Amino acid sequence: MIEVLDRRLLQPGHGAHGIVRLGQTFRIIDELGEQVFDFASFSLDDPHECADLVMSRVLLEKWKLEVNDQIVSSALRPMWTVIGDSTGVHEWSGGYCSRGLNRALGYEHDGCKEVMEQELTAAGLQASLLTSCSCLNSFMNIPYESSGRWKMRRPVSRAGDYLELRAEMDIFWIGAVCTMEEPANGWPLTPIACELRTPGSSAK
Repeated sequence: MIEVLDRRLLQPGHGAHGIVRLGQTFRIIDELGEQVFDFASFSLDDPHECADLVMSRVLLEKWKLEVNDQIVSSALRPMWTVIGDSTGVHEWSGGYCSRGLNRALGYEHDGCKEVMEQELTAAGLQASLLTSCSCLNSFMNIPYESSGRWKMRRPVSRAGDYLELRAEMDIFWIGAVCTMEEPANGWPLTPIACELRTPGSSAK
């Protein structure tokens, strides 16, 4: 029987943090579609050990994240396993929007970097623990083109689409609902739901 232990509904520009225990699952749900959610992960025992998306791609020898793939930590230990994905389109080379990036693009507002740093501080941790290689941009759509271009496009996610990960260690996570302008997100910006679930609950 599926049991949702915790559910957060987050509005654009807002963040959250939480804990996922070994064997539990973390489901990110695009409530209305075309909305990116950035999140970063850390070992609960040692937050200096974080998700390393760069080394995960090296070990998997692929750029496309798929079901059954593992994300490893900076210590090269299994951290997450993808157990459900209804879109198959996410950007996981690392990185996040920030006030600096937004300014370079002609906008003046905080990005996911600042929101996630606030979540680290709220949890009593140092904001400097956040690194670009630890951040997965769920539902972000930046296809790799044969021409060599890597141009951002609108997300393909629709209402109710999700990405679900199983924790392979006790994990502390932080996340932010992205506020980048089109085409990074659809318009208007919409909420993201995060669910903590019991093991084996990814089928429905």
